[in-house]
Amino acid sequence: MVTGMNAQTAFKDKPTPKNFWLNSVDSLVLFYQAAISAVIATGNLPVELKIGLIEDHAVIFVVLLLLLWLVRGIKNPVVQFIRDLYPLAAMLFFYKEIGLLVHQYFDWTLDESLIGVDDELGRIGRRVWNFQQFYPPVRLLNEFFSIGYSFYFILMPLSALMIYFKAPLIKFRAFMFSLSFTYYFCYLLFIFLPAESPRFYMPGLRGALKGYWISDWLQAAVEKNAFPGGSFPSSHIAASIICIMAYPYLGRFKNVVLFLTLALFAGTIYGRYHYFADVVAGSVVGTGIYFLGPWLERNWPLVWGEKETVHG
Repeated sequence: MVTGMNAQTAFKDKPTPKNFWLNSVDSLVLFYQAAISAVIATGNLPVELKIGLIEDHAVIFVVLLLLLWLVRGIKNPVVQFIRDLYPLAAMLFFYKEIGLLVHQYFDWTLDESLIGVDDELGRIGRRVWNFQQFYPPVRLLNEFFSIGYSFYFILMPLSALMIYFKAPLIKFRAFMFSLSFTYYFCYLLFIFLPAESPRFYMPGLRGALKGYWISDWLQAAVEKNAFPGGSFPSSHIAASIICIMAYPYLGRFKNVVLFLTLALFAGTIYGRYHYFADVVAGSVVGTGIYFLGPWLERNWPLVWGEKETVHG
């Protein structure tokens, strides 16, 4: 395994990606601005809202392009760190907007169909939620699954940092491209396949599960940021699968991270955030992009630059 300062030596004779001033991840972020603007323009939003959102994305496109050009020759490690990691913040920033767009094409939801699929797959979600209703679980159990679900907010930056500092650039770029592609793909599916999620759609599941401070924090965060319509597929599950790319670089913490990731999977259903079908679909999307993403990154056409480099 090659890590840290050994990366440059071990990989100097192997092909490495070019350090494009506009690399594949940058162009994917820019491409999303164009794609979501097209979706907004052809949807059923009020004209003033359409114009405002499209203008926002145009500004983001131009400003990001300008900033990437301006920092292209800067070697400062702090500037380079921000330049390489900004897509992580960008993909989360664009999530909030989807709440405005999720019903601009269709006024129906997939929830009844997803409940039907869940029932065919063993009624896993319904069994858990019925048990919670009739036999309220102890607060410690609720807290455990809240910790599991909340680990999602740690898993992504942790994975990105481990790959950034310990892996060659080719691995980091493949990871960041795959993770960004996963989120943007899921955002578009939220619009064209709207599903509210169990906690928003099913009677009696809206209330919070009583735990301790992690549960309280999670409930507040969800109430502030979640919206009915971003359930299918589970982007949490899909992104968590992409984060498997970081596991070789986690060292002795690998098993702890794996355990918490499995708790995250279970917490999506236990916390009423997703149907079992959402989890299955998220697993399919994540697995597909896990294998396809690195190939797409290597063959992504919208790049520009000259110098070859690796981390190290």
